[in-house]
Amino acid sequence: MRCLITGGTGFVGSHVVEVAQKRGWDVICPVRDTASTRRLKDIKAKTCRLSELESELRRSPDIEYMIHVAGATRALSLEEYDHANAEFTRWLIQLVIDTGASRSLKRFVLVSSQAAAGPSGKDCSPVSEQDDPRPISNYGRSKLKGEKVASIFKNKIPITIVRPPTVFGPRDTDVFGVFKSARLRITPVLAGPDRLVSIIYVEDLADGIVTSAESCAISSGEIFFLANEKPVIWREFAQMVGRSMGCRPIVTPIPIAVMKLIGKIGDITGKITKKPALIRSEKIVEMEQIAWVCSTEKARDIMGWTSTTPLHEAVDRTRDWYFRHGWL
Repeated sequence: MRCLITGGTGFVGSHVVEVAQKRGWDVICPVRDTASTRRLKDIKAKTCRLSELESELRRSPDIEYMIHVAGATRALSLEEYDHANAEFTRWLIQLVIDTGASRSLKRFVLVSSQAAAGPSGKDCSPVSEQDDPRPISNYGRSKLKGEKVASIFKNKIPITIVRPPTVFGPRDTDVFGVFKSARLRITPVLAGPDRLVSIIYVEDLADGIVTSAESCAISSGEIFFLANEKPVIWREFAQMVGRSMGCRPIVTPIPIAVMKLIGKIGDITGKITKKPALIRSEKIVEMEQIAWVCSTEKARDIMGWTSTTPLHEAVDRTRDWYFRHGWL
């Protein structure tokens, strides 16, 4: 099996590469900069410069699977998000068609995001794939645009779209902040009611993504949420991280007004440095939602896929990786 995986040097993408190779796939990873392949150093995946992808596909177009993980999770504007998450998707799919690689293609998987669907309603019930999308951030809007772009081509190539929720695990730099705070024996949470979120361990997500590629009988254009069946209360998840590290961190509620101020500071810092901050205004808008819960029924019923790693075990594995690699 020959597979092309974009974003293979990133957090999620590098795990997808590992799972694909464990299943015996011959993996190719297009990269913008060959110096950014440190996450692939222990993985025998072929790399090529993104600028050389067209010639690579014309020379050897027999690609059976394409998994498009690459994209922007942070940007300074909607235009930047759209370029990375929608227009690049359009360019990639058109390239597959123009080079003839689509003739052997069994499945193109677009890795989107729960943010494209938006948060749960006031009753905190799970959002399903059939619900009308209600993204509330520029990131979510751009991911939804990417889904719509991919859907345009669903009659030309077989396409599956997957939407992960919050992802954590080895190599992650975002939820890593929860582990760092726990080490300092504090658990900062947004003040007010508990927030309920769907979550998934990155190795389970990678397994689900590869499984979605292999599920060739699925109708083109279908969308699937890939998440743990049971959502978590974020405060309890952070406390679980603390217990995993042998401590009982103090829950520290942060007023929404303070978080919004921090978000504004992040916005200003991003404009000055030209690099978007982790904590910025659009992130606060997402954080203050009461629930980000998605339904996993469709993935289970149609693909036969469910996540398998118990949450406490996933937390322990992540903790061990951070310590082993000197992050903590």
